[in-house]
Amino acid sequence: MTDPNLLAGRYRLLERRDRAGTTWRSRDELLQRDVTITGIPLPPPGPHRDGLLGRIRAAADFRHPNVIALHDVVSLPDRVWLILESVEGRSVLQTVRAEGPLTSERAAEVGLRVLDAQTSAHERGVRLLAGPESVLLTPDGRVVVTGFAIFDATDELRDLGAVLFTAVEGQAPGTGPHTGPRPADGTAPGNAGGSGPASGGTGAAGSGPLAPLLEGLLAADPARRPDATTARTILRGLTPRPAGSRRTRPLLVAATLTLLVGGGTAFWLLWPRPSAQPQDTAPVPLPTFFAKAPDPCSLISGEQAGRLYLAPSPSRDKTACEWPPADNTAPGSLRNALEITVVREPKAALAHATYLRLRSRDVKDSRTVSAPADVPGLGDEAYAYQLDNGLSSVNSVVVLRTGNVVTALQYHRFTVPDTGGRGRAGALQAARWAVDSLRGRR
Repeated sequence: MTDPNLLAGRYRLLERRDRAGTTWRSRDELLQRDVTITGIPLPPPGPHRDGLLGRIRAAADFRHPNVIALHDVVSLPDRVWLILESVEGRSVLQTVRAEGPLTSERAAEVGLRVLDAQTSAHERGVRLLAGPESVLLTPDGRVVVTGFAIFDATDELRDLGAVLFTAVEGQAPGTGPHTGPRPADGTAPGNAGGSGPASGGTGAAGSGPLAPLLEGLLAADPARRPDATTARTILRGLTPRPAGSRRTRPLLVAATLTLLVGGGTAFWLLWPRPSAQPQDTAPVPLPTFFAKAPDPCSLISGEQAGRLYLAPSPSRDKTACEWPPADNTAPGSLRNALEITVVREPKAALAHATYLRLRSRDVKDSRTVSAPADVPGLGDEAYAYQLDNGLSSVNSVVVLRTGNVVTALQYHRFTVPDTGGRGRAGALQAARWAVDSLRGRR
């Protein structure tokens, strides 16, 4: 009598992993090893079946340390059973639900492994499903993509964005209906071994160092998404490196603003990660008088420029200094620059009057979408606001006074509104760096 739980006389089905019974925890009794078995329904004979079988053969020939191995295929008249490597671990989604969000550094490491797997698979004609539920984190630190896109095409970079978002935010992006491919596990027909992103809608792109990259990867318009090379560069900048090596943290936020003196120009800035001062060291007092105007190009260090993903050499223009993008070949949403303008008055009272005049001007500016608001603890006095630059985007401005010097920092989120206030937060961080640089000067 045939054993109904023994497939092909070799693979014993032990436990269902989905309600529909298409995925099983199993045992290869010939080789004495655990395997996972997934059933894929076959379309009628013809081009669709031939194409599906061709994709399965390509997946069977593909090997990568970060992709589940397809050991064997059992073909029946109405379906094929894929015999897959058994990997012990929890998905990214299960991990964050159990332990909370990953650090940005660990998330970037996971993202790099997923991106490497996607790139290698794509070169071999294999498409992966790398969603929050189909990327496993093993106890020994391995990152494993467990899904193959057998039926439907998948947007791989959007999948990567969903994995990264889930890792750092603790939940899958968006709440709208699913628009990407789904697994052959009973939820919907079409793919093997895992699921794609949890949702087609993305919602906000989260917060923290990866937020601007996520905003690009999860953008509904494919033209606004960064390419794989750009994503890899950004992720590498966030991953831990050996002690003594230089490390940059590219945080992306963009900017165009009206200059403190003269007209405005378009440029972009990467949003910096907040840096904390040692709590046991009192800050050096700010000067009350500057005998000469501080050099605006000296207010951001080379290390900070790297963290802002800017070119190390700024250009000078009288009272202003501009840092161009680190990579002019990157997509527009990922190119960034920074401009700082400094004006020195003979007396602090005159600088205060200049500061008030600028604030009054900005209050009355018809382009202002967020009225100037005080920023306590930033120099002697400071305000920040946002305005519409007429290009379907929002500009952020910080103006501050220290003694007899007024400083303006300007940048522009180039493609989208300032979702979640990240543009404002980035401007304030850059302003804090500038104020810290002014300490101890005369």
